[in-house]
Amino acid sequence: MVPARRTLSPTSAGKAERSSAAATAIQNAVTLFEAALRLLSPFMPFLTEELWYAVYEGTPPQKSIALSRYPQPDPLFIDPEAENAMATVQELIVTVRNLRAELKVEPKQKTPVRIFAESALRALFEQNREAIERLANVAGTEYAQASIAAAPGARSAGRFDVQVVFERKVDTAAERERLTKELAKYEGERANAQRQLSNENFLAKAPANVVEGLRRRAGELEILIAKISKALEELPA
Repeated sequence: MVPARRTLSPTSAGKAERSSAAATAIQNAVTLFEAALRLLSPFMPFLTEELWYAVYEGTPPQKSIALSRYPQPDPLFIDPEAENAMATVQELIVTVRNLRAELKVEPKQKTPVRIFAESALRALFEQNREAIERLANVAGTEYAQASIAAAPGARSAGRFDVQVVFERKVDTAAERERLTKELAKYEGERANAQRQLSNENFLAKAPANVVEGLRRRAGELEILIAKISKALEELPA
């Protein structure tokens, strides 16, 4: 006589799924923790050694964590587009923070900002609005239709202008001095980039991504220099 086949009730099936998901989550957490220990081992050798042995219950695959393979990036998870987007968001946050410091805005005081950027960049900033407002202490964001590089409390980056809207009397002489120093710095960086890009030996030996990054930066410098030169021209005499 063939025994009746047992089936899981919907409730039992749901519990099994949850149990499997929990086991997977725990395994992923342990795997991540173990990789983090290998990352930290050069800086915290003794503590990571003890924890590493504990993770493997005293029988790790190597005699010491120092002999284990250092974690390597998986090319499948490298997204240059996402990294560039994040770098641009970080640049905006840092620029706003620097402007607030220069304008001597109280740390706890939130300030509105105005941004001039192309539509794709606006969309990026909108997607990250919450993080930008929290990390840069921003009260609200408004988008300008034209360059605001010459506006009081404004800065120009390669792909955007940003202004911290904060009423403070602008010292024209100090602003001219600051812009002049910035212009000299960017002109020096541009000259260095042009020297490297015109060097055939450098172009032949340097990795393609380094050359491309240098060319991209040279283009950004041209924009920055033009913006700062215009800002200087528009300052009151």
